Amino acid sequence: MKLKNRVAYYFVSRIFWLMLIWGILIILSIVLISYFLEHHQKESPLLSINDIVEYTVFVDQKPSIESEVEADLLSNNMWVQILDAQGNEVYSFNTPESIPNHYTPGELVSDYLYPAKNDFQLSTWYNRIDNQDLTWVLGKPMTSNNPFQYWVNNLWILFIILIGIVIAIFFGRQLGAPLLYIVSWIESLSKGNYEKPFYNRKFNIKQRWRNKTEYNTYKELNQALSDLTSTLQRNREERELLDKTREEWMTGVSHDLKTPLSVIKGYTVLLSSDDHDWEQDKVRYFSKIMEERVEYMEQLIEDFNLTFQLKNDVIPIQLEQKDLVNTLQHVLEHLEKMPEAKNKVFSFEADKEQIFLNMDTNYVKRAFENVIANSIKHNPPHTKIKVILHEEQSYPRQVRVSIEDDGVGMDPETMEHLFERYYQGTSATSDNTGTGLGMAIARQIIIAHGGEIKVNSKRELGTQFIITFLIEEE
Repeated sequence: MKLKNRVAYYFVSRIFWLMLIWGILIILSIVLISYFLEHHQKESPLLSINDIVEYTVFVDQKPSIESEVEADLLSNNMWVQILDAQGNEVYSFNTPESIPNHYTPGELVSDYLYPAKNDFQLSTWYNRIDNQDLTWVLGKPMTSNNPFQYWVNNLWILFIILIGIVIAIFFGRQLGAPLLYIVSWIESLSKGNYEKPFYNRKFNIKQRWRNKTEYNTYKELNQALSDLTSTLQRNREERELLDKTREEWMTGVSHDLKTPLSVIKGYTVLLSSDDHDWEQDKVRYFSKIMEERVEYMEQLIEDFNLTFQLKNDVIPIQLEQKDLVNTLQHVLEHLEKMPEAKNKVFSFEADKEQIFLNMDTNYVKRAFENVIANSIKHNPPHTKIKVILHEEQSYPRQVRVSIEDDGVGMDPETMEHLFERYYQGTSATSDNTGTGLGMAIARQIIIAHGGEIKVNSKRELGTQFIITFLIEEE
């Protein structure tokens, strides 16, 4: 079920349950009230008022009741009043002192409807006899208190309200707690705190059984926020590491630029000095050193520009079918002339005389030069460096280049950051005069050609670079 459908179902179901519980409470209240009313309704007197009216006699137009009825009234602790049309008592028997001898119509109705008010219950009868409008009132003290007196009614109403508040809080918490948690999470992210809110850990440990359903309703949103939190946290760590590395790199580059500039400036001052008349050989020697320093600075600037061009895919790569075997042979011949390559042992193997690859030769040369030069610069004398070229015929066809050495190897941290810009290893055999861009450039060039590069290395056991390219079928 999609998130929006599940959320809609969740809200509708909770509203349904809320209405159902409220309905049950109302029905329960009605049933209880009806039950108590049935069991605590006004008691019917043992003598009916009809019998009393029937046994009423008139002497000189004054009403009275027979002696048998009076005996029954006494035995049942009951009394009787006969009222005229004005509500005045014209006859009474066994009437308590607290009973009035005059009633207004409203008082009579009130006493009849609310017997608990005066602790007695009444029955009334009206009849016209001998042109007299008479009302019989039969009374009896209440033998039990009505449970629905005013204070009991108030307590019952208060109890229902409290139950309603508890239910509303419960469902409000179920509906609102996940949303409040998500809002607090987003607010935390906006403040740069890339961690899950503390309440989530408490929920996971202590309240899983209570909140599982409501939190699972938003599981995609929670998972998205969790992924976002992890990504932001990882990006911040990478940014901090990149900033630190960039600062270190800038310090190194500044030093690397100052050193050749200082040399160039020193020789320039010497050549321009009027105090010396330099011989031609000396001038050539000074010029050669200055040329080398200028080439180094040019290389540094070129590497810096190239890595950003490759990163932003703005460098024009001209792909052509070229022989990779011949390209690698030329790379090795060039690198063997490096001063650092002295006392290194090189070997090259290829399973075919020619292996054609759709590539930009200049950039591919640059990539392999950087990778092999890494093995040359960071290993001690007599290190064996082997380049193996193999074409795999399985589908899809691919070319595999393995560059292996038996040198000092790399630690896990160096392997992890090897292809990052500005990173320079900490090998004790390295002079660390590079720009820290060579391996990043190599990787970007290989990726731009649809290839990939992997590295395997262990301390004191050497390093292996594995570079693969797909061969397009003609």
